[in-house]
Amino acid sequence: MDSELKDIYEIDNKRTWAEQKDDVVTKLLPPLYKLINKKYNVPNSDILKMLYGRWRSRHRVSNIEKQGEDKIKQNKRRANKNSRLQDVSKKYSINTK
Repeated sequence: MDSELKDIYEIDNKRTWAEQKDDVVTKLLPPLYKLINKKYNVPNSDILKMLYGRWRSRHRVSNIEKQGEDKIKQNKRRANKNSRLQDVSKKYSINTK
């Protein structure tokens, strides 16, 4: 949504990844590859994995919103708990993995 490349192709979280993967590969990947590789050396497969991860997280949030107010509250509690745990682990150098 917030990309300068959204005029070329905008990933739709209402459609499945399989439905729009061809469009992503043909329309979005070449200009994104060119933009990223000005500064970094990243292969196309890694860029595609990043795009899929972004779609997956946005699709998950969209599905939670469709399920109702209770699920949204539960997701906010989960996110707050996880961020508090990360803050504590960073502060005390606790390895949570």
